[in-house]
Amino acid sequence: MTPETLNRSNNSTQSRRTQRRPWLWIAIFLGPLMIYYFIFVIYPLFATVNYSFYNITPKGGEIVTTYVGLDNYKALLEDDVFIKKAVPNTLLWGIVGPTIEMLTATLLAFLVYFKVPMYRFYRFAWFTPLLVSGVIIGLVFRWVFNVDWGLLNVTLRAVGLDQFALNWLGRTDTPIWVVIFVHYWATFGYSFVLLLAGLSAIPNELLDAAKIDGASTWQAVWRVLLPLLRPTLVTVLILSFMGKMRAFNVVWVLTKGRPLHSSETVATWVQNRAFTWEGSLDLGYPSAMAVVWFGVVLIGVGLINRWLRRMV
Repeated sequence: MTPETLNRSNNSTQSRRTQRRPWLWIAIFLGPLMIYYFIFVIYPLFATVNYSFYNITPKGGEIVTTYVGLDNYKALLEDDVFIKKAVPNTLLWGIVGPTIEMLTATLLAFLVYFKVPMYRFYRFAWFTPLLVSGVIIGLVFRWVFNVDWGLLNVTLRAVGLDQFALNWLGRTDTPIWVVIFVHYWATFGYSFVLLLAGLSAIPNELLDAAKIDGASTWQAVWRVLLPLLRPTLVTVLILSFMGKMRAFNVVWVLTKGRPLHSSETVATWVQNRAFTWEGSLDLGYPSAMAVVWFGVVLIGVGLINRWLRRMV
């Protein structure tokens, strides 16, 4: 073998090794993430689907598993709390919450984008609730909405508006709106940050060109910035909708779905049926409920995405 042939062979071998090396680094960096995703997402998903076909209850110190087929799914049709309370409340939350969140987050993102006075403080203040645990937020607002010594009712009484000092968490018509407001307060900063990032990614040259052409600030926002921001708006709206459909910690700390299931959501009803329903522990029926709702949310996200993508 000539030296030239040997060099070409060595170069070819080194080239093949170089091509293989990226896969090693990909495996090193993505491997732990994929293991985590499989253990905490994929496996629980398939396990939940499997559990939905069984009646799983403790008996005599042991867990008794009985195959019941589709009986758990049939029972959902006769569950008045699920049909008349949890589903309507969650859908109401999924419509009202993202709508308010998108409107306010978009408005605030534009205010910071145009650098209104104290915009740096606003950017920090509006993002801060995201840094606080949802459980802590729920506890704080339980105190705020307390009927006797809560900050809201004390303030209303101090300014002579006693008739508006209500038992916000003890009535049947107000708890769901309290939950919607508290969750909105806790999460709208995420939408605000994403929209502000979307605005910052738009080239300034486009806005300058619009001003040179004689466009006012409002016209530039309506005809230049908003159309270019639509893909981000679609993403933020879908993420907000999904977040509302599976929100649990805030409503659980605030009301646990009470009173009389007036603030019950699908997530809290699954929890109640699994661990607190009549002192029993049944994982089969709540699993069926979770599977059905997962399908509903998946279809809803697909329809929203298709409709919004057409608009974009």
